[in-house]
Amino acid sequence: MPKEVFIHTKKTCKKNSSIGLLATEGTLNTGVYNKFFDKNYNLVFPNISLQKNSVNKAIKFVKMGNVKAASKIIKPAINYLIKKKCKKIILGCTELPIAIFAFKSFKKVKTSKIFLDPNLILANAAMKKYRK
Repeated sequence: MPKEVFIHTKKTCKKNSSIGLLATEGTLNTGVYNKFFDKNYNLVFPNISLQKNSVNKAIKFVKMGNVKAASKIIKPAINYLIKKKCKKIILGCTELPIAIFAFKSFKKVKTSKIFLDPNLILANAAMKKYRK
């Protein structure tokens, strides 16, 4: 999945751009995205406080079914990455697209070009390979 997200990003972002990554602490600690991105991009993560109080809580709220609370609590982490001049933000956890897009229309989701949903990117890559 990180490889497909990297391939997709190379098509839409200039080399050495800042790319934000919102994910679980486990994903961040493994460095699975760094393996693909570090040579070409500057991966930016939320600080420890935002990770614990925004990202981790948003993931927890989605798992609990409280999507409205998740959509509110994730905003500080998104704003932090935008202030860090991130051209794209990878939503590296399956709960995060739900937290961010739950209360937006499908049209608005499609026009939210800053966000990269790894699940959708992987699904599209799989379909392209299947069609070949």
